[in-house]
Amino acid sequence: MYKAKNIDTDKALEAIEAYRRRKEYDYDRDSYGRQKYYEGFQAGLDFAESLFKCANYEKEKVRTEATDEGDIIQR
Repeated sequence: MYKAKNIDTDKALEAIEAYRRRKEYDYDRDSYGRQKYYEGFQAGLDFAESLFKCANYEKEKVRTEATDEGDIIQR
C-alpha cells in the first residue's frame, strides 16, 4: 500500500471542492433538462386535450340522437 509522506492539503481540498462544484453543476443541469422535458411533455398533452375539447364543443352545443328507424333527432 502506498502512503504519501508530503501531501499538499490545500491542493487536495481545492480538488475536492472543485469536484463538488462540478457535480452540483451537473446535477442542476440534468434537473433543469428533465424539468424542461416534462414541461414540454405536459404542454403537448394540454394541446392534445384542447383539440378534443374543441371537437366536443359542437357535441355539447347540439346533441343528436339516432332512433331505431334511422331518423336523427336534434335536442
